[in-house]
Amino acid sequence: MSGTLARTWSRLGLSGRILVGLAVGILAGLTVGEAAAELNPVADVYIRLMQMTVLPYLVSALVLAFGQLDVANARRLAWRGGLLLLLVWALTILLLRVVPVTFPDYVTANFFSQSLVEPPQDFSLAEIYFTANPFESLSRNVVPAVVVFSSLFGIALIALPDKERLLGPLRVGNAAIVRITRLVIELTPVGVFAIGAVAAGTYTLETLARLEVYFVTFAAAALLLGFWILPLLVTAVTPFRYREVVGIARDALLTAFVASNAFIVLPILVERAKQLLERHGLLTTESDSATEVLVPVLFNFPNAGKLLTLLFIPFAAWLAGQPLGGIDYATLFGAGVPSYFAKAQVALPYLLDLFGLPHDLFHLYVPTTIVTGKFDSLVTAMNLLVFALIGAASMSGFLVLEFGRLLRAATAIVAGSALALVAVAVLLGAIVDTRYTLSDTVRHMHATRDDFVAHVVAAERAGAVPAAEPPGPLARARARGVLRFGFDPGNLPFSFYNSEDQLVGFDVELALRASSALGLAAEFVAVDWPEVPDLLAAGVIDVMPGIWYRPNWFSRLKFSRPYLAGTMALVTRDARRHDFASIEDLARSHGLRIGVPLDLEQHRPAMRRYFGTAEVEFVVTSPEAAFQDAAAAALATHAGDGDAVDAMLMPAEHAAGFTLLHPEFTVVVPQPHPVRLSTAFGIALPAEDLEDALDEWIVLAEDTGELRELYAYWILGQGAAPREPRWSLLGVLRNKGDAE
Repeated sequence: MSGTLARTWSRLGLSGRILVGLAVGILAGLTVGEAAAELNPVADVYIRLMQMTVLPYLVSALVLAFGQLDVANARRLAWRGGLLLLLVWALTILLLRVVPVTFPDYVTANFFSQSLVEPPQDFSLAEIYFTANPFESLSRNVVPAVVVFSSLFGIALIALPDKERLLGPLRVGNAAIVRITRLVIELTPVGVFAIGAVAAGTYTLETLARLEVYFVTFAAAALLLGFWILPLLVTAVTPFRYREVVGIARDALLTAFVASNAFIVLPILVERAKQLLERHGLLTTESDSATEVLVPVLFNFPNAGKLLTLLFIPFAAWLAGQPLGGIDYATLFGAGVPSYFAKAQVALPYLLDLFGLPHDLFHLYVPTTIVTGKFDSLVTAMNLLVFALIGAASMSGFLVLEFGRLLRAATAIVAGSALALVAVAVLLGAIVDTRYTLSDTVRHMHATRDDFVAHVVAAERAGAVPAAEPPGPLARARARGVLRFGFDPGNLPFSFYNSEDQLVGFDVELALRASSALGLAAEFVAVDWPEVPDLLAAGVIDVMPGIWYRPNWFSRLKFSRPYLAGTMALVTRDARRHDFASIEDLARSHGLRIGVPLDLEQHRPAMRRYFGTAEVEFVVTSPEAAFQDAAAAALATHAGDGDAVDAMLMPAEHAAGFTLLHPEFTVVVPQPHPVRLSTAFGIALPAEDLEDALDEWIVLAEDTGELRELYAYWILGQGAAPREPRWSLLGVLRNKGDAE
């Protein structure tokens, strides 16, 4: 039996074995669920083995490919390779322009993210492509710099008379590297088994649901490019048939797709291209060099696979309720293609800023690579094969330019793309739920623990402290057995009422944990911020959580050790985000009307930092008043006197909470160097006993991770939506057994 299985396995061929490995891996992941994560080391070892030979291969292959050319052929290759790259860019851009017509309508917002306060990322083409130390670039896997150095080294060899003294040994070394690669390729079924099992066992539908529109359109565009547009481009101008082009690429495409990495299949692509050329008797010195050069060199340019992720910008604009117009697409491609000489993680924040889109949408991009990384790797692999085959045809003289063939290919490409896009639009219209639900998620948030000492929300305030009461807030609290905290009932996500009319929030739970640690019950008293110092002095409350360090209150109350570092931001309509993104622009602004909570003195540092001496009017208004008419036209934020304000100045963490309830707004942190806020407990004077106790508890809460836990839940929203355990067959059987 084992002999029969072995013979069947060998007859499958590598592509068949890869598919079997993938299928078995997915089945294993669905069976064991999250336990499949134990296979991560196997997947990691496979990826590392595939990567091991790529950089040495690139160096030797490029030096050989360029070095064996003469000057005329080198110039011809550069010219024709550049034209081919421009052609692929044009086809990809056209596809990206029409795909967004399939998007349905949507409204959204996000919890606070650190990406809100981080400055835009700069990138330098000089650092990516030009190295002062090629050995350092090799050690850090800076592929573009390695390619440039190796190409220049090979080009320098072209005119040398004794270059064969170097090229000969390099050919032997290159052949050895290719042999190692082939041995590693035989392990691909095992590698894809591990990768498939981990993916099927750990990815959840909840992770992917919000991004389904992006996933569907991205996958459709990738499949169109990889299996229709690019192969037809080859068949239109070469003797190769469609089935040959797709068939010769199967192993590389599958490996790139499963591993989410096209880089590791570069040697395979070169080898497969040469096999097809040899099959047709077209493998010559020129076609061999073209293949060896174009695949690794053009991998480092924005190819079709890399450019596909530009689709995230129209998706982000659609998600933010600001769909791109015709002129916007010209800007997108004009700025996007050059920026993609860097990584997408660098280019996308820049492009989001360019279009004034909510910057916090960028953190959605990271989980999308779970899915889209597979498809763009597949397209990249096919694109590189196309470069190799058409480039070889151009260099060796078997390029076919016949009007009839070009017309048939163009007709097939247009018709196939149109049918696919219609199908995608129908599918999205049927499956996508565009209802906004994050406001409900916020209103259903609750305390992360229910084992605190008992607490109540006071129906009415207690009177001032009698003279006979013990001195010091902690002594008074111990005498009555209750520590009194002030709270602002509309201070989302720090203190607010949820859908069950429970007082919840970051500061509320922080107060509960602190009072519990002190062995006291907690009582919460609703307050207005301006009266906090007087209420503390009168003993109506003992502690006020969530107070910024404010110089004008230093003489009236005591501040504990800070437990949170926030950032001052501006809240405005999504459409006006770009008006407030730069401190330099704000300093030159005229006629703006900015709302501030509390009073002007509390916000003076932020007002000076962001607006300088600009002609700006500041008006005091509560966040509730500013957001009460969020659905109205114009700017839709209203100050207490009824006049519209252009933006609201408030902490970014608090502002993000409000945008969850009012998704028409966005949070903007002006750059660079925004104003930071240290937040602490405010304590009644004399405060020595309670100040020491709270300081000690804050240190403990930092060390044990309690503060991180509360911050992640209430402010970042991690776990705000209930998460069911990952489904697995073993989990179902286990639950069934427990029930019986």
